[in-house]
Amino acid sequence: MSAGYKIGYQVMYRLGITPWVHGEPAEPLAALIEGPRSLPPGDMLDIGCGTGQDAIYAARHNWNVTGLDVVPRALEQARRNAGAAGTAVRFLHGDIAQAAPGELGANYTLLLDGGCLHGLAPAQLRRAIATITDAAKPGAVLLMFAFAPGRRGPAPRGIDPAEVPALFPQWDLDFSRPATEIALRGPVRNASPSWHQLIRR
Repeated sequence: MSAGYKIGYQVMYRLGITPWVHGEPAEPLAALIEGPRSLPPGDMLDIGCGTGQDAIYAARHNWNVTGLDVVPRALEQARRNAGAAGTAVRFLHGDIAQAAPGELGANYTLLLDGGCLHGLAPAQLRRAIATITDAAKPGAVLLMFAFAPGRRGPAPRGIDPAEVPALFPQWDLDFSRPATEIALRGPVRNASPSWHQLIRR
């Protein structure tokens, strides 16, 4: 992740401008955690975990969760939130595009990207995907939220849904669908977000 992008997130957290913070888990994540075809609890990696809502939700359902974020202020709040919820979550300060092999752990069966990867430059994205792939157990599920490509000032650059299979050569695309249930405002109101679910070969 570029230095400017990191600083942007740090400033937004400092100012309390955090439109990505949510209460209830998104439907595709809830389906994986407690739906009719939910995954058995295992190890989960929450990429760009922010203040920890999704990590805590999964931990409440018996998942062993590691949350990763580049913003110390967000992680401080995430640890407070986890403590208040009575859940044990391992929160790490780091950049998914710069993490060393093995730094994040291995054998994850569920990986969540709630909006981190779609902000990376192409070279950073390739490195992040390689790191994620190495950390995932065969058969693992990756759930990714991403805007469509577009110029939106400092907002994430987006990922073309048609390019997802090529970006993840060691994964099979389970589904891509528009994230119509998520209301976006301001400069990202026309970002055409999608959910992408992939399975590690």
